[in-house]
Amino acid sequence: MKISRVVMLAACVLSLGGSSKDGAREGPAPQKHQFVVELDPKADVKLGTTDGVRTVEDFSAADKRYAVYEADSADALAKHLEHARLSPKKVTEVKDINSPTRGGGKPAGDQPRKGQKTFVIERKIPGVGTFPDARKEAISKKSNAAIAEIGDSIEWVHSYLSDEGTYCVYRATDEDTIRKHGAIAGAPITKVSEARVISVH
Repeated sequence: MKISRVVMLAACVLSLGGSSKDGAREGPAPQKHQFVVELDPKADVKLGTTDGVRTVEDFSAADKRYAVYEADSADALAKHLEHARLSPKKVTEVKDINSPTRGGGKPAGDQPRKGQKTFVIERKIPGVGTFPDARKEAISKKSNAAIAEIGDSIEWVHSYLSDEGTYCVYRATDEDTIRKHGAIAGAPITKVSEARVISVH
């Protein structure tokens, strides 16, 4: 099990200890850490809070399941996964969260627009989690500009940043629209997975 040990920072500063409507923690110096865990697509992920570990988001794709957890530490998460009899393919600790609002854009709506599907996009961008704030803001602005150019067929929900790259959650009418956005924004795409949203807390 691969664990990138990094400390999560906030993406969009709303208020100390605040949280966004989609469950992604925001605000400086959080007490908890968030992790993106890749699991078998048929993994039985327990929702809610168990053993002090909270399920933040859960997405089911064809070949894997992406579960976002909040825990006191990597060790606490490892114990939780072992107790739940879950064998992760990969565990990545989140270092920051980026979103449209960081670049001056509007947040995604509570629900997908008509005809939209949810996609999880993996991008390999070494060191992105520790990029200076100004650079992360510039990335957000580029994504927002690409969305404005494409139109209402695509929305950016948020992105989990680590030392290795990002897990981005977008809504779009199809994968081609996702790839068009990446090309316009200059954002590399390693993998695109259409995903069913199991839970958003």
